[in-house]
Amino acid sequence: MKIPPVMWTRTLARLLVLMGLLVAPLHVRAQKGVEFSPSDAHAVSVHAGNGIELQAKFNGQGPIDLIFDTGSANIMSASLAKKLGLTVAGTGRLDGGGGSVPAKGAMVDRVQIGGVTLRHQLFIVIDAPSGQVDDFAFVGDQWLQRLPVRIDFDRQRITFYNPRYFNPPSKDPFIPVHFEGNAVIGEASVDGIPALLVIDTGSIYSLFLDSPFVKEHDLVHRYSATIQGYAGRGWGGAESGFYTRVDALQFSSFTVKRPVAVLLDDTQGSGASHLAGIVGLRILKRFTLLFDCPTGRLYMEPSASYNKPDIFNRAGLVIDADQEQARIMMVIPHSPAAKAGLETGDIITQIDGVAPTDASLTNAFERPTGTRVRLTVVHSGAVRIVSCLLQDVL
Repeated sequence: MKIPPVMWTRTLARLLVLMGLLVAPLHVRAQKGVEFSPSDAHAVSVHAGNGIELQAKFNGQGPIDLIFDTGSANIMSASLAKKLGLTVAGTGRLDGGGGSVPAKGAMVDRVQIGGVTLRHQLFIVIDAPSGQVDDFAFVGDQWLQRLPVRIDFDRQRITFYNPRYFNPPSKDPFIPVHFEGNAVIGEASVDGIPALLVIDTGSIYSLFLDSPFVKEHDLVHRYSATIQGYAGRGWGGAESGFYTRVDALQFSSFTVKRPVAVLLDDTQGSGASHLAGIVGLRILKRFTLLFDCPTGRLYMEPSASYNKPDIFNRAGLVIDADQEQARIMMVIPHSPAAKAGLETGDIITQIDGVAPTDASLTNAFERPTGTRVRLTVVHSGAVRIVSCLLQDVL
């Protein structure tokens, strides 16, 4: 079964409670079963598009596309659970960006990625949010809690290490990590302010800072942040915040300079977390990551993109995309997009004459300043063509 990948923002999934049949039996069974093939294999490596998009088999069915999400529990859509013939039971809620949504649970007897299999995997089952593909799956915490895992973004590989043979690096720098709920939490600092951050490969952004942390340190005032609006969508709905840059995000001996940050102003869901926030894919891809969560360590090896600037959309757009369209969710005032007459709600159907994809949406708006990008958009049912002369807007 081939399942198209989901468009994701930030997950930070936490199963609050699953009642009825799911309480004791699944908790006990979920602690069992890691198998390598062959049994004496030291590691299993698999291709991972974008560094985290890979394929698996569920109870022998597949391949199924899924996301390896270090900020999430195992999650799948209700439609995928139905196609796999799983028994779905229980009631509960899934907490995430924008609030929470109703959730049930299902047990998958075998989840196989390459030559490694985890047995008796509990999945949270939810209905697909509006604008997402119907069939999707995420795996994360149950793999990280049992296996050392290496994510090599440059080589597009994920490696799962057999704990029996794994020898952690003895001299490489690392940051301390631990689990809270289903998410990996790492120690960092934001412009000298100590910060516990979710290490979240399921977020396509650079840095989210949650509302309590923002308010405690008066960050909106500190950074003179004035650009406010749509800040992505989690399981519970849309989020909002201020777009700005911080001067330095520090991990152990590594510093990421001038990353784009969203200062959330939400008071629900993960925006109200006691944590400082989330560090996402745009920053994490600057490193090769080795998660050794059983010993509480995350090793970070700078990659070729370590010192590259963090570029914000140079047309001045915030865009949501699914498998069918790219919708403009926010237009930065006085930006090239605003000058071209683009508006919130417009749908981009072509970029320079080609239908938009995840890659083309990123690449088109990160071209050098002075580049002209030609967009075909649908506005109030009418098709028009606009041209944006790219410039730095943040």
